[in-house]
Amino acid sequence: MTQVNMTRPLILIPTPIQDEKKRAFSMGRNYVRSLIDAGAVPLLAPVTLNERDLRAMYELAGGVMLAGGADVDPALFGEARHEKTAGIDPDRDRAEFLLARWAVADDKPLFGICRGIQSLNVAFGGSLIQDIPSQWPTTLRHNGHYDGATREQVLHTVRPAPGSRVAQMLAASEAGVNSFHHQAVRQVAQGFVVTSRAGDGIIESIELPDRRFVVGVQWHPEEMSESRADMMRLFVAFVNAVTNG
Repeated sequence: MTQVNMTRPLILIPTPIQDEKKRAFSMGRNYVRSLIDAGAVPLLAPVTLNERDLRAMYELAGGVMLAGGADVDPALFGEARHEKTAGIDPDRDRAEFLLARWAVADDKPLFGICRGIQSLNVAFGGSLIQDIPSQWPTTLRHNGHYDGATREQVLHTVRPAPGSRVAQMLAASEAGVNSFHHQAVRQVAQGFVVTSRAGDGIIESIELPDRRFVVGVQWHPEEMSESRADMMRLFVAFVNAVTNG
């Protein structure tokens, strides 16, 4: 294998095909920018790679980030598909589950965002609320993409658990977050702990306490990190965990 000598850590991001015509791989620019601003070099890996080649790219990287996107297949947590569940991508589910399991087994830092927290949870045996509007009574705005919210707009707050990694990174007892999801963590995977919730009880972050950095958040810090130091600290802490080993 070709040796790569990097002065900044490589962060692997599994990258799906997301355009309507299924012709192009796509990754949001702010995920990439946030990692670069935090001192890392993003390494985009097509989710259609076979397991051997995906593993080769994984071995090059110092950390893994699971980004937002469409829904995880509910069959993977033993449920029939809800009528609102959409965008199932078997290649993406397979690649993200492999990477999550490899990273946890190797104690390689892992950061999941929006779909990423959901994928991480299901990969280790947890389950999801498939549609918050129809399955969870709430008046909070979680699905801002349906009602015209801007990407950086605060739609509700989260309260991090004292002493948790998320609390340390946010450095506040409460933080305003954006919100663009209709699914969420329901049953938390064994070994993971809930580290913040929204006011209606929806789980907003989880982490694995016995690893260097395994954190998932339900909001989109990459859309707020350019103007908010607390959101940027999530990426800086992730990259620091990679760098400092």
